Amino acid sequence: MQPKLLYLEQPIKRYTFEMPKLKLWVESICEGKVLNLFAGKTKLNVDEIRNDLDGEVFANYHMDAFEFINYWILEQKGKFDTVIVDPPYSDRKSMEKYGGRIVSKFRKLKDILPQIVNDNGIVISCGYHSTCLGRSRGFEKEQICLIGHSGSYHDTLVLVERKVANYLL
Repeated sequence: MQPKLLYLEQPIKRYTFEMPKLKLWVESICEGKVLNLFAGKTKLNVDEIRNDLDGEVFANYHMDAFEFINYWILEQKGKFDTVIVDPPYSDRKSMEKYGGRIVSKFRKLKDILPQIVNDNGIVISCGYHSTCLGRSRGFEKEQICLIGHSGSYHDTLVLVERKVANYLL
């Protein structure tokens, strides 16, 4: 099955979900219990557990994303129906938003993320390029949203992947 493609035009904002069209679209596709792993400043209108490394941001947890997932697994806190992965899109952005600290490397994060996603749950990944979980981790692409910002800004890509129950690698 080919993923569904959506194109939105939206002026760029410092935090991803400050873009109203994108925020509404993401809220509309979230399912059940949601983990917003890099929450930022915008509260989504969903059943959301918020994690953000920045202690100044309203969040339930203020942990490095990789450490948060390990903590969640270790404490047997359960799984999520939706996980939103919206890290700073580059080391430069990480340095700007988190006061010189570079957040977890994404590959390491992607390798353990499936452990906290329910079968048939979704992962929504945001970035300047399509960094997906992929078939090797038991996920199938469902939707791709391209947000055109115009001017000299990189477009934002949002990829929605579903965890396939009993997926054979």
